[in-house]
Amino acid sequence: MSPGIVVFLLGLFAVPIVLLSWGHKIRWLSPAKRSAFWGAVIGHCAAGVLALSFGMIPPESWTPDETVRGFLGLWSLLVLPVLGGVGGALFGPHRR
Repeated sequence: MSPGIVVFLLGLFAVPIVLLSWGHKIRWLSPAKRSAFWGAVIGHCAAGVLALSFGMIPPESWTPDETVRGFLGLWSLLVLPVLGGVGGALFGPHRR
C-alpha cells in the first residue's frame, strides 16, 4: 500500500475518531485547546470538500505529473486538520 493511501485512510477514519473523542470533553478544555479543536474541525471539513471535489475528476483527464490533485485528494484529509488545529491554537479568539 502506498504512503498516500495510508495517509488518506488515516485522514478518513483516524482524524474523525480523534476529533470525536477530543470534542467529547470540550467543556473541560482550556480556551486554547477549544480553539485548536474548532480549527481542526474546520480544517477537516474543508479537506473533505477538497477531497470530494478533486476525487470526482474523471481519470481520463489525469496526467502522470499531477501532484496537486494527489495532495488535495489524499493528503489534505490529514494535513488540513493539523494545520487548522495549530492555527486555532495560535490565532484563536482566546488571544484577545
